[in-house]
Amino acid sequence: MSADHWAEGVDRLLAEIGPVTGASRVWIFQLMEVQPDAVVQDYVFEWASSEGYRQLNQKRFRFFSSPLKDPIYCRLVEERQAGMSHDFCIPVMPPGPLRSDLEGQAIESMATVPIFVNGQWWGTLGIDDCERPVSWRGPGLDLLEAAGQLIAAAVYRYQLSHRSRQIELFHKVADCGVWEVTLRNGRVWCSQALKTALGYPETYPRVSLRRLLARLHPDDRAALRARLRGLRGAAESTQFRLDARVRLAGPSWIWHEIIGEIQHNEAGRPVAVAGLLLDISRRKQGEQQALAASQLDALTGALNRRGMTRHLETLGAAMEPGHVILLDIDHFKQINDTHGHLVGDVLLRTMVERLRHELRPGDGLVRLGGEEFAILVGGMRDEQAMALAERLRRSVDADPFLVEMPDDDQPLRVTMSISLGVARQDDDAFQSPEQLMAQADQALYAAKHAGRNTVQFFSAATEPRAVNLDTE
Repeated sequence: MSADHWAEGVDRLLAEIGPVTGASRVWIFQLMEVQPDAVVQDYVFEWASSEGYRQLNQKRFRFFSSPLKDPIYCRLVEERQAGMSHDFCIPVMPPGPLRSDLEGQAIESMATVPIFVNGQWWGTLGIDDCERPVSWRGPGLDLLEAAGQLIAAAVYRYQLSHRSRQIELFHKVADCGVWEVTLRNGRVWCSQALKTALGYPETYPRVSLRRLLARLHPDDRAALRARLRGLRGAAESTQFRLDARVRLAGPSWIWHEIIGEIQHNEAGRPVAVAGLLLDISRRKQGEQQALAASQLDALTGALNRRGMTRHLETLGAAMEPGHVILLDIDHFKQINDTHGHLVGDVLLRTMVERLRHELRPGDGLVRLGGEEFAILVGGMRDEQAMALAERLRRSVDADPFLVEMPDDDQPLRVTMSISLGVARQDDDAFQSPEQLMAQADQALYAAKHAGRNTVQFFSAATEPRAVNLDTE
């Protein structure tokens, strides 16, 4: 019986069992559910020696419920769950609901075997004789048990094939891989699509757990192990989700979401971990873009205060000596009042572009508000930070800013200058970002007080002082 045509194969098998045994009817009940007070089954297959014995299409056998009130039937269900076969000669059965039901179907003798699929009671195969009260022990029951094993194997192959098709379809739709790890021996099962994504050929027999875990980023691998350890003794939820970087067939780390659940046996012991691996690289890219946008000033594209905090944290994590250069455009209010705020906005954007030309890729340019900016640099000595501040001052002062005017053929020429204050992260004492900014602000105030268009440096050991660097 092939996986795709197993039902037709079962029909043919029942049609062979009937004439060989001389039975009136050969049937299969599929188990739907064992409830506390009843067993729910469905009449799914039948062969009958004549139309008078046919019961498959009778309404009373469609998803029928058998109450667990009769002690004889209760014991029968328990023994079927344990894998036991039975034969009955109805006239000698003890009186009760089960005998009355069988007599109501004109059954003289019956034999049944439970069908187990993947260790679970799937249904019951039976033969009824409505003419002879005979015992089916021996060859008759042996034949029925062999047939039950064939049917179980066919159902199992169909379930595997159907599950595989569902998994591959789900993978195509949801862009995910399916996996399962048996805890007893560490054996790994992966969907074909996941094996292909990992770079293994279709014929590769088995992916080891060690190789599978090696595809996770070391930090995320540790996080996964910690998550599983935390769930090991959980009494309720055993499901987990984890964003992790995974290396597939290529060299790059790609963001995936691991969705898993710990599976338990009837004794409550964990036996397996199974789940999905979802590609969330687009989601992560969107999150990163949204995060970056939330850290940028909408007008100029420079960092905002949130971005400044993040940049300072990055400098601190790198353990680099840092400097803050605080700058303010001199007399910018007068420019706004003279030319209007639209021109002022263009000048701010152009100012940012000019400043960026003097900065390294890793330096942070922040718009604090209005015409005030901060520049965050790391890995510089004091004199290098001061030289950078002076280059910034000269880049603004050297050439006028040009603004295209809609009603004028000639661009508007605006001359501007900036005042700058520089502060250093003190090597001997911890300074919060607020303290560092306050020191740079003091230096900026000193630069303005000294006549503007100049640079001032602040350190814990000295008072703010004007600096005039002549590099020409």
